[in-house]
Parts: sequence; C-alpha cells; structure tokens
Amino acid sequence: MGETEKAVRKTSAGEIMLISMFRLLQVVKIHQANNRLFSEMVNDFNGALAGVWETGKPVSFTLYRGRFFMNDERIAYSPTVWATSVKLSEFFQERGLSGLRFDPKDNLSGDEIVDMINTLHQAKRHPDPFKWLQENLAKPDGWPVVPTRADDGFGSDPDGMPAADGEPHGASRGEGETNLQAKLVYSQALTVLRNIVTRLTTGKKASIQKGKRVVQELIDLMLEDWGSFLALSTVRDHGDQIYTHSANVTILSLALGHSLGYSKKSLEQLGLIAFLHDLGKAGDFLTTAEKSDALDGRDLAMVQNLTLGSIARIIRLNASYGLKLSMLQPVGEHHLGVNLSGWPLTNRTRPLSLSGRVLAIADQYDAMVSHRPYRPEPLSPSSALRELIANSSGQLDPIVVRIFAQMMGPWPVGSLLVLDTGELAVTAAHNQADFFPSAVLLATTAEGTLAKGPLVDLTESDDGGGKLRRRIVDCLNPAVYSIQPSDFLI
Repeated sequence: MGETEKAVRKTSAGEIMLISMFRLLQVVKIHQANNRLFSEMVNDFNGALAGVWETGKPVSFTLYRGRFFMNDERIAYSPTVWATSVKLSEFFQERGLSGLRFDPKDNLSGDEIVDMINTLHQAKRHPDPFKWLQENLAKPDGWPVVPTRADDGFGSDPDGMPAADGEPHGASRGEGETNLQAKLVYSQALTVLRNIVTRLTTGKKASIQKGKRVVQELIDLMLEDWGSFLALSTVRDHGDQIYTHSANVTILSLALGHSLGYSKKSLEQLGLIAFLHDLGKAGDFLTTAEKSDALDGRDLAMVQNLTLGSIARIIRLNASYGLKLSMLQPVGEHHLGVNLSGWPLTNRTRPLSLSGRVLAIADQYDAMVSHRPYRPEPLSPSSALRELIANSSGQLDPIVVRIFAQMMGPWPVGSLLVLDTGELAVTAAHNQADFFPSAVLLATTAEGTLAKGPLVDLTESDDGGGKLRRRIVDCLNPAVYSIQPSDFLI
C-alpha cells in the first residue's frame, strides 16, 4: 500500500465517522458530561457530521454484510481499524440495526448528540430494541435520527465480521458456505437488475446503490474464491436471459479486469458498467429477445439501437453526474469495435477506452455461449474463444483477447467435455499453471439423470507415467445435454 493511499484512508470521511462514533459510544459509558475527553469526543463526532452535511442531504451510515457504508459507499479502512469496526457492528446487531440516517440540523448541540448516544445504549435493555429505537430515537421537535433495518436481503452477516480493506470477508468460510454465498450474490444481482428495469420501464427513477453493493460483493467473492466466482458466469436461464446475461458479463468483465491489473476502485467502476450495460433491452426488446425465428428489419434496427437506449437510461439513473459520465463511454463503445466499424455509427477517430474493450469481449463471449431463440444453437466455450480470436483482427483488441483466452484456458469453465473413457465432465476454473483443467465427472443415476461426481485432475497420468489417464475427445456446449454447469461447480 502506497503512502498516498494510506493518507487518503486516514482522512476519509467514512472512516472518521466510524471511529468518532465508536469512541463516543465508549466514552459515554465511562465519563461524565463535563469531562474534557467527553467534550472532545462529542466535538469530533459533530465535526464528522458537519463535514458530510455540506451538500445539505441526510447521511446514511449502514452495516451491510459485515462492512460499513456511508451513503452506500463502502468505507475503506485500514487493518488497524478492523477491531473497531467489529465491535461497532456487534453494537448495531445487538439492537437490530442495519443503519442510522442522520438528517442535517443547523447548530446541532452536544446535548442532542449525547441524547442520541444514550438512547442507542438503552435500546439493548428492551425486548424489541429496534422498535424502541424507532419510537424514541427520532425526536419530533429535535434532531432527526432515523434507525434503519435491512428489508431487502442485504442485511449484515450473522457473525458481523468485516474484513480489513483488501482482505475478503469470510476468508475462513468452508467450501459449502462459499458456494452458498456465491449463489446468494448471483440471486441478488438478478433481483436488483429486475427492480432497476421495472422502475425504468414504468417511468420512475432508479437508484444504482444496490447495484454497487452487488458488484462489491462479487469482487470480494472473486478475491476469496476464483473458482466459485468464475463458475457463476456459467449460469444459464433461457427464460431470464437478459438478466443472467448482464450478471454473467459483469463476472467476466471483473475477472478480465483483475487479470489486467485493475485496482479495486477501478474494478468497482468496471463492474457497475458491465452490470448496467444492457439497460436498453428494457421494454420492447423483451419481446424481441423471446422470438424463435429470424429477426426482421425492424427487430435488427431495434437491436442496433440498444446502445443508445442504454445510454439514455443510464442518464436517467439516480446517481451522481460523475458516476454516470464514467459509465457512458464504455457502454457506448462496446459494440463499436476497435476498428470503429460497428454501431452506433459515428465519426469518431479516437481509440476505445480499455473498459470498453473489456466489456466488448465479455459481452460477445457470453452471447456466443448462451441460448438465443433466434439462433440455431450456442457455441461451445472453446469455439467461442476461437471466434473471439478470429475477431481480434479488427473488431476486438487482440492483446485483451489474448489475456482473456489465457484466463479462461483452452477448455473454459463450464465446458462439457467428452473424455476417451466415455465419461462426461464439466470443467472447473482454469489453472493457468496447467494446460489441462480440473473437471467434475458426471455420473449417471439409476433414473438416467446426470449427477455430480468427483473432481478429477485431467493432467493426471497413468501409473506408468507419460500417458494421460483421461484424454479430452471433444468440447461441447452444456446445452447439448440440457446441463446447467453451475449445478455441478458450486
């Protein structure tokens, strides 16, 4: 960690808020109101609030999956503050709190702050602490402080153990817990996307804060368990293809961005871009996407206008101007091609952004390996990689394609392999140190269905050495056998 980053973390508004709140909660239990340290802690907390009230808007301080957020931005804190955040998260959980909203107030007095802190302490003594806080925390004639509790599945983790920045939450989780967490995050991603699309298509404003949280969860999962993370990109749902496509493109984009050396902050931005890149598909396109025959001229024109539709809807999102501006360029570029021959047609001459190139590759790969009603059949993952490489002569960035191909391996995660032993197997995430992947063997049950078998290493040779125990004969798209790869991988 560089000295500059350390300095930013020491002075970030979110970390100041976290530390000052915790210290004030501790000092109120020990000292009297006229104590000097007590007065200093009250002033520090008041100053922290004043610093974030400059916009005149309320400030939300929220606990989500063991991490603290301020105004839905995850607070980056150093390992030295980890213990503080653990204790504060325990304090919140004991009171059924997932957050507090502090409304702006001119000339906020120390007495009002102390009254708020004392009320938080007293809540623990009551049978329903949260309900008691609702009734007693926000004074009608005083400072508006509103307790909040998660009602959308984004509550804090039961153990309340946040990780130091740069360390994935739950690093000690077992494989089963990690797989369950992976499925939960993916499910949340689909739910958030549906809600955003629903609001946009009904003329309402849509917030992207929950989308940002999903992306952050995906990044944590990627840093914790690369295999489970990449296996999520194999989820296929023919009846829900628009949403699963966006989720899968987000996963592939994050993986590629990580392989390219993106910083964590840049990954969060890239992930959000990928997550919302197809908002133009909301509305009339939902009908087009379900067609089982070839697209006519009107449908093709609609498809080619998707990028402009996505841009228009991103502009309508309830987000900061700077954030929306950073999203517009890559979204507008991902169908344009590095040779600028794609759509929408422009007079542009400057090169595409790196994020636009990453998004294009992830988008095309997932589209090629996924079912589309108006296309005969999806490509196998290996065939899709070969297609990407063929397109890198003009449409895609050849260097980024090469890195993507190295990341995925010759038999990408989720491929259905036919082995010379007569067995079928689904490839796990590629280990770049080995040419041949690990794979989950598929066993045939008495009912004739396919079940998950053991994980095998396809680099394994016979006892005599030299000859591989299992040799890959063919690589198929799992849709050939109506297989959902993720069922066997996570």
